[in-house]
Amino acid sequence: MNSRKLAICDQDKEYLAMLQAYLSKKNPAGFEVVIFSSIEEALLSSKEEGFAILLVSEGIYDTDVINITAQKIFILQEDGHADTAPYSSIPKFQSMEKLIGQVLDAFALDEECVSIEHKCQTAAKLVVFYAPDRHKAQSATALAAAQILSDMGNKVLYLSMQPFSGFEELLGITYESDITDFMYFVLKHSDKLPYKLEGIKKTIHGVDYLPPALDFGDLHSITEEEWKRCAASLIHSGGYSHVVMDLTETCKGFYFFLETCELLYVLSARDAFSKAMYRQFERLMKSKELGAMCRKSICFDVPAGWESAASNLAQLSASALGAHMKGIMEQNGL
Repeated sequence: MNSRKLAICDQDKEYLAMLQAYLSKKNPAGFEVVIFSSIEEALLSSKEEGFAILLVSEGIYDTDVINITAQKIFILQEDGHADTAPYSSIPKFQSMEKLIGQVLDAFALDEECVSIEHKCQTAAKLVVFYAPDRHKAQSATALAAAQILSDMGNKVLYLSMQPFSGFEELLGITYESDITDFMYFVLKHSDKLPYKLEGIKKTIHGVDYLPPALDFGDLHSITEEEWKRCAASLIHSGGYSHVVMDLTETCKGFYFFLETCELLYVLSARDAFSKAMYRQFERLMKSKELGAMCRKSICFDVPAGWESAASNLAQLSASALGAHMKGIMEQNGL
């Protein structure tokens, strides 16, 4: 059964309205959302066409749920007193983003749940940021650019290939899983990419991002061919207009991403060492017959004191560094 229906069964009209409103704006898997006020209504509907996912409020749960045709059933737990075994329970009263993320992640991980792989004909634009001298402003400028694109109404995904991103420390959060978990999952289940993506992604200033790798060794263990497969799935998923990649040599798809990106922003400071590293980078690209990539690259620097302007990662596009990056992007057609 390859149903595209996400059914919600609840008598709380206000809650249903909030959940519907959220899913009307953020529905990564393209589900058809249907709502019911009773188990009986859901049961009758499922006889005509089963559901991919069914969410049932604990308050109206009864044993007839077992007769409803659905790949995965979740109980929206209210007080935890109802006997809802053998179904998975998810706290009902939490942020809609977190609730749907938990639902889709569990759906993705369930081997018995099948999906329809969807590839969009319009590919996302791949924008790469790289610094041959390992300039610590690389991540700040890449994330600022992603936020600028988001402010313009684009749907943007930011991917960090940094061996030590520092995001947990800078943002004061802890990640339960990271980009490598996502990559390994998608390599086995490319058809479930939207569900896993929604379950693992985080958002900052309107930009979605995958938690950076905790152990760069895990990142380095992904082969170039695996990166190509995962990149193709992400870029053609239809969920994003732009993918902004914060690239380093830790990624074995390094040359592939440099060659296939639409725009390459190369950060290089003005000191002698940085300039020498940039020139060596150019020579290496030419020796690998990637000279065309160098010609489409945009070399830039950051203003003095950029660190203070980048202290708040959630507001980079509104900072002095953001204004600097916006000027560079506008000069190059964004």
